[in-house]
Order: sequence, then structure tokens, then C-alpha cells
Amino acid sequence: MLEHVVEFVNKIISYGGFKRSEFSNKAYASLLTSVEEISKHDLVMISSLIKRYKNVRGKLIIDTTDNPKYGLKDVAIKMKNLSNGGYRKGFKIVLFLYKMEDKTIPLGFALIYKGSKKLEALVLKALSILRNTYKLKPQIVLADVGFSTQEIIKRLNNYGYGFVIKGKRTYSLDKKQIKKQIPRGYGSKIGKLNNGVKVNTIRRKNRVFITNRVSLTSEEVLQYYGERWKIEEVFRVLKSCMGLNRCQQHSIKAQALYTFGCLTAYSILETIKTSSIYQAFASVILGDIVIDNSIIERLFVMT
Repeated sequence: MLEHVVEFVNKIISYGGFKRSEFSNKAYASLLTSVEEISKHDLVMISSLIKRYKNVRGKLIIDTTDNPKYGLKDVAIKMKNLSNGGYRKGFKIVLFLYKMEDKTIPLGFALIYKGSKKLEALVLKALSILRNTYKLKPQIVLADVGFSTQEIIKRLNNYGYGFVIKGKRTYSLDKKQIKKQIPRGYGSKIGKLNNGVKVNTIRRKNRVFITNRVSLTSEEVLQYYGERWKIEEVFRVLKSCMGLNRCQQHSIKAQALYTFGCLTAYSILETIKTSSIYQAFASVILGDIVIDNSIIERLFVMT
């Protein structure tokens, strides 16, 4: 079983893609059964990585990336292309990333496609698993405006999780819209959202940042939010080095398996790197580092 995972990861790093024909039926079936979480399809929490790093101080970053696909007719959703204002078909990947002092490790992911649960429901479920099943206690949770729903904010606060999230100017603070509470486009105010959560709201022109750690200064809040950019770097590595968007399989189960493989490959490179992850990637490509059973055994407990 483990050798098939090793083979899968090496193919992803070496070729930046995945072809079902490269694996025998036995090998492919072993891949599916070796990762039980894949059976859930729309939400995959990587239990071995969560258990390994849950007691390490870190920040939980949540964000999405588009994964354009034109062969998944039954499950593809329409997504806006921010680069040209048009639309394309595919599915979205929600990544739950744990940023520590010396490394950044994916703890899980969700897929948003036709028939999956909505983003809010998937995030709430993932947070419940991280907190109630694995007892993860992040230093703070960082997320963009897409995750600033009243329910997500309330759940984070109820769990005792500190957060810095980009909000909306139209949200109400003490029953009055934020853009009217801070009308000059620059300033901060402490008050309660409609869900009853007490927050410090910082406005910078058309951008609004919300935190339940009301003792933080505006500068500290903005500094925290700036660390959210790390997840964009991770998406860039996943796409350029692992070929995250280059799996041509037409089933969402295969797409979930490939996404898991890409995150596994990324986690391995983060673990073996001595300087940058790009250097670790080059070392594997050139054969200076060989990914074998021993490396994966150190990182994962496969069941």
C-alpha cells in the first residue's frame, strides 16, 4: 500500500500531472483505500498531519483557488475569471493551511462542485473537526472576505479561536453599517456584529478588517492579515510544481485523490527543505533527494 503512495507522489513531482493509465487497477485501488478520507469527496482532513502538528504553535489560514476543468460536465460549476471578467467551468478548492515558524503544512481541503455542500457548510464542518476531534488550537485564524459570514465568525468566536478576517463595509456594527460607523475611510471601532460577537473593526479606505481580539492594535491586525498571503504562495507552488490543475480525470473522486497527492507532495517538500521549497523540488527532480517509504512514514501514518 505504502509503495503505491510513494509512486503516486513521485509521479506528481516528476511529471506535474496524473494519468490513470499509468497505474494498474490494483495500484489505483490501493491508493483509494489507503486514504480513507477520499471517500468523503467534498471534505478531506489529513488526520496524520493534523495529529503531527496540532501541538505546534501556528496560524490557521483558509482560502480558495479556482480549478478550471472542462471535462467534468456533471459536476462543474461556473466560476468568474478575475483576470478578464469572464466565466469558466470547473470546481473550487478550499485549503486549510497551518503556518508555523519553520514550515507551512496543509491540514485538509474541501472541493466545491455541483452537488457538494456550500462553502460555509464545508468550512464550519472542517472547523468542527479541527477543534472537536483533533483539539487544534491555532494562535489565530486568517481568512479573506469570502469567509466573513456571520455563522463562520460566530463559530470561530464560540470555539475560542482568535481571528483576523477581511469583512464587508455593509456589515452592521452596533446596528449601524460599518461604513457609517467609520465614515472617513480610515479608523477603527469596537462594537458588536449582528451575531452578537464583539469585534474590533479597522477600516482602510474600501477595506475592512475584523478581529475578536479587541486588544490588538490596528497595526497588529494589518500585520496578521498580511500573513494570509502565504496561502497564495502555496497555491502558486501547488500549481507550478505539482500541477494541481493538470489532472485530466473526469470523476470528482479522482480529482480529490489527486488534490490529496499534491498536498502530500507539498508537505514532503516542506519537511525536507533546507532553504526554499523550490530548492527541495529541484533536488528531487535532479535525483539528489529520493522520496521513499521512510520519508512518507516519518510524515504520515497510513491506514
